[in-house]
Amino acid sequence: MIGNPDGHRAAYWDIPRDLTILADVRTMIRQTLTTWELAGAGELTDDIVLATTEVLSNAVLYGLPPIEFTLRMSGETLCAEVTDHGAGRPERTAGDDDESEHGRGLTIVEALSDEWGVQPSPEGSAKTVWFRKRCSHLEPAT
Repeated sequence: MIGNPDGHRAAYWDIPRDLTILADVRTMIRQTLTTWELAGAGELTDDIVLATTEVLSNAVLYGLPPIEFTLRMSGETLCAEVTDHGAGRPERTAGDDDESEHGRGLTIVEALSDEWGVQPSPEGSAKTVWFRKRCSHLEPAT
């Protein structure tokens, strides 16, 4: 984890291509947000964890290693980024309706974030799916 006095913080993780790791990743996100004094936000933390889980699940299921996950905090904006080396870009599927059990990940990310997108690497061998969420620093819990 990296932090500096002007409030810019970042945490980086290499994620194995294994869905069972997602529970551990959710714990790591909560611990990081606690360190950044955001965990007391409750619903905000839940939104960040859920949106990240959706993006990471897609990378683990459909992407190729290495899979890298980054959280960045700059001022009051948190950015989550997931980079994988699989072909293609995530797209909304027919499963994006209320009746489907699968395929609603991007709809969830859109609903829980202020903005999101996909950035292909310049050489085209990787892509980064990202989302941003505005949040305020909170006083540490007592």
